[in-house]
Amino acid sequence: MESVLSLELRHISRSFDHSVRETLKDISLTVEDGEFVCIVGPSGCGKSTLLNIVAGLDRPTSGEILVNGKPIAGAGADRVMMFQEHALYPWLNVRENVKFGMKLAGVPKEEQERRAEHYLKLVRLWEFRDYRIHEISGGMKQRTALARALCLNSPVLLMDEPFSALDKQTTNKLRADLEQIWEETKKTILFVTHSVEEAVFLADRIVVLSDNPGCIKEVFPVDLPRPREIDSPEFLTVRHQILSCVEREVEKLAKEEYDS
Repeated sequence: MESVLSLELRHISRSFDHSVRETLKDISLTVEDGEFVCIVGPSGCGKSTLLNIVAGLDRPTSGEILVNGKPIAGAGADRVMMFQEHALYPWLNVRENVKFGMKLAGVPKEEQERRAEHYLKLVRLWEFRDYRIHEISGGMKQRTALARALCLNSPVLLMDEPFSALDKQTTNKLRADLEQIWEETKKTILFVTHSVEEAVFLADRIVVLSDNPGCIKEVFPVDLPRPREIDSPEFLTVRHQILSCVEREVEKLAKEEYDS
């Protein structure tokens, strides 16, 4: 029996009126149900734009996004987005922040409480449930935002550099937490990052975007056992291979800028 394809990008292109070049051009990608896919590439190559289109927060100039075989027309309950900034409400405590999205979605109160407790325990924040946002650390804020996203029970989780503003130690811990949560929840995750190390640690596959315009340069499968050790020879080999691909794009972009 064939695997259900949970997310499909078909010939996605995006142009903006103020730009002479397309931001994204003819991007086609299929993400299988339960797969963890990371997108990397030079700054400005359209990674976040692509994620916004998948989320339904932006529209492509051409092409379409399908979730479980059905084209999307905008934001929907089948996809939830987690941004770099946690976007938590400072006047609410941790638990109320986690429940906020469910309230907007009309989830019954008893179910809100059940899900909030389940996911706060999953991200190890249950004992901090009554803390105000200013009373918790940056890493705890991102875990709160992750619990809020998970509470919506969307099959597809979209993550836009969620750990990039955090210190290295906190980031490493959250990466390991996210991997464990992904294995437990079986979510389909599309994850944008500027860190090749992060991508190799998390992904089943890594998509490298080129720039001017943003298009898929190469897709790397990451066939390493989990949990992954970032200093193992196998990990470093894959990291170097992908980093070289990204760096070639950066060098190409710099040359084009100086030659123009």
